[in-house]
Parts: sequence; C-alpha cells; structure tokens
Amino acid sequence: MWPKTDNQAKLLDLAEIISAEISKTAAEHDRANSFPHSHFELMKTTGYLKSAVPKTYGGPGYGLTDLTLAQYAIASGDGSTALGVGMHHMAVGTEAIAQKWPEHLRKKIFESVLADGSLLNNIASEPELGSPRGGGRPATTLIPDGDGKWLLNGRKTWSTLAPQLTYAITFAAVEDGSNDTARIAQRMDMDGISITETWDSMSMRATGSHDIVFENVKVNADDFIQRANPKSPSNDGIDGAAWFPLLLSAANLGVASAACDYAIDFARNRQPTGAPAPISKIPHVREQVARMESLRRLSKNTLLTTAEDWEFNPEDRPDLLPQIAMTKLSSIDSAIQITDLAIRIVGGAALEKSRPLERYFRDVRSGLFNPPIEGRALEQIAASVLDKEK
Repeated sequence: MWPKTDNQAKLLDLAEIISAEISKTAAEHDRANSFPHSHFELMKTTGYLKSAVPKTYGGPGYGLTDLTLAQYAIASGDGSTALGVGMHHMAVGTEAIAQKWPEHLRKKIFESVLADGSLLNNIASEPELGSPRGGGRPATTLIPDGDGKWLLNGRKTWSTLAPQLTYAITFAAVEDGSNDTARIAQRMDMDGISITETWDSMSMRATGSHDIVFENVKVNADDFIQRANPKSPSNDGIDGAAWFPLLLSAANLGVASAACDYAIDFARNRQPTGAPAPISKIPHVREQVARMESLRRLSKNTLLTTAEDWEFNPEDRPDLLPQIAMTKLSSIDSAIQITDLAIRIVGGAALEKSRPLERYFRDVRSGLFNPPIEGRALEQIAASVLDKEK
C-alpha cells in the first residue's frame, strides 16, 4: 500500500490539499476552455512545482514513484491541471536523472523553478510533422544570424502549458548546412513569440495546449541543449523513459478514480420515489460497482509497482521498457472502462453538464493519443517476445 515512506506521505498530503482546492473551479475552466492560472499559482506557492528538482540543486528531490502517487491525487481534482503539471515534472525529472543538458542550463533552469516557480515543457509537435516520434525534420528552423546568434522561426502545436510556460524546450532544424536538429531552452518572454489560441479539444480542455509561433526570435549559442544529426543521432539513454508514460497514466487514472467516487456516492444516496432502498441495493448496480472498484485498485497498484520497479532497479531498465508500454496501455484502457461503468451506474443523469461525469468521460479519452500510442506500444511489446535472441 502507498504511501510507503514519510516523504511520500508528505507529498501526497500536499497533493490532496491542492486537489481539493482546484476541484472547485475545474468544471468552470472546462466549460470556458480557459487556462487555470490560479491552479498553477497555488502549486507555485505551496512548492509543488519544484517537487522533481534534485537535492543536489537545492530541491526536495522527489522521485518517480512519489510523483506518480501525487499526480494521481492531483488528477482527482482536475485532470487538465494534472496533465499539464505532469509535463513540467516529466521535463524536470527526466533531466534530473539523465543529466544530458549542459550544466549551465540545467543549473539556471532548476534554480529558476526553485526560486520563481518556472514552468517548462518539451515543445516539438508541428502541423505537418505531427509528433517527432514518427521521424521527420521539423519545419521550425534555427538560422545563423552571425556572431554565434540564431533566429528561430516556426509554429508548434499541442504546446501544453503555453499560457504560463517559462521555458519551451523547442525542437528545431539547424539550417547551417550541417543537417542537424537541435533542442533549445527557449524563454517564452522573448520578443517574437506569440500564442495562437487554437486549443478547443473534447478532452483536457484546460491544458492550454495552444500553438506557439516563433518569428525571428533571437537565440544565443548558450541556449542550445543538444544538437544531433541523422549520421550521429543523439544518445539520450533510457533512464528518463518512464516519466512521461507513467505520469500521463497517473493523470488519467486519477480522473477515473474521481468518476468512481462520484458513482459510488450517487449509488449510496440515490433512492427514487417509491423505491424501498437506494440503488446501491440493486444487484446489477452492485456488480457494476464491483467491476469498477476492481479496475481502480488493480490499475493503481500496477501503475505504482511499475514506477517502483523502474525507479529502484536501474540495471533492469532495458528489460522493463515493454512493461512501461504495457502499463500505459492498460492504464488508459482501465480509465476508460472505469468512467464507462460510472456512467452506467448513474444512468442518464450522468450526461448532464452540471455533473462532472461527462467531463471525466471525455478527459480520459485523451490518453489514447499520447505517446506511446497503441500501435507503437504493441509493436514494442511484441518485439520484446518475438524478436529477442534465444
């Protein structure tokens, strides 16, 4: 059972306080398709935004399992907020482990998170490119501007946290004849950066995943995180590979848990006129609740066990990669099944916009399209059993 340590309990207590507060305005931001700045201000003032900054840089140094547990709790209050802050934690936590950035950038950004509550996210997708995981050269460009300077131009899509980002870790093509691509730590307060409010999704409507447009943005050589080339690709390693899928899974399962709680409370208290007892006494409702609760407990245990396996067994991470893919797939499938069952239990009333169930139902569908998407995840799993040497 979790929490297992005093540190986990401390972070979980904070996450539950945040969750209770942000739940009050989650529906409002969903309806308005607005970014919940107040949610992030709360997470800044309470110190939650700095959770993944390692102790060596002055942070609390919470690990993957700690944050997976906390993110599950945050999502029960608002899935969009959990998904957004999870992207930030993923960027910080992955670099805390991988240590792939130049030291001066890592120190500057981590100190900015600690002192100012800065937010960061990896910004890579584009209208034509889609996700760079599918390969391809970005249309966003870095053009030399003399004396070690560069000009950044392009448009990025699905840019979660865009309205409040401090740093956009931006993927771009280096147009200097090298055929390189690069990732740069781009501050969002620079001239030439604008946000086009394109985000109008069915799911996770308050993540602020708008388009970011760069027009002749001045970039210094010191802002480069990494350069790579098809002939000499970057070697990022796999140590941070679990952060995105597991924190994403936590966000979706946390939403599903809120749906489960709502349906159980409804069943206990809903007693139609003339009925001898609440609907919780109806055998079919009890069966549905049992299925729903079983999925909730098993999926949460699988998620946290996988996080522990990855965090505390670094030597086994190559063999654990398929398990990460399995956990992501099963987490999203379970979240969808749980919300479906919750709606069946509540009945037609669940479709009312005044109730949160239809929002939970929509939000968990977003996980289907976050990496690793089903086709790639299944191929990774299949390769692990069919293509390995005997």
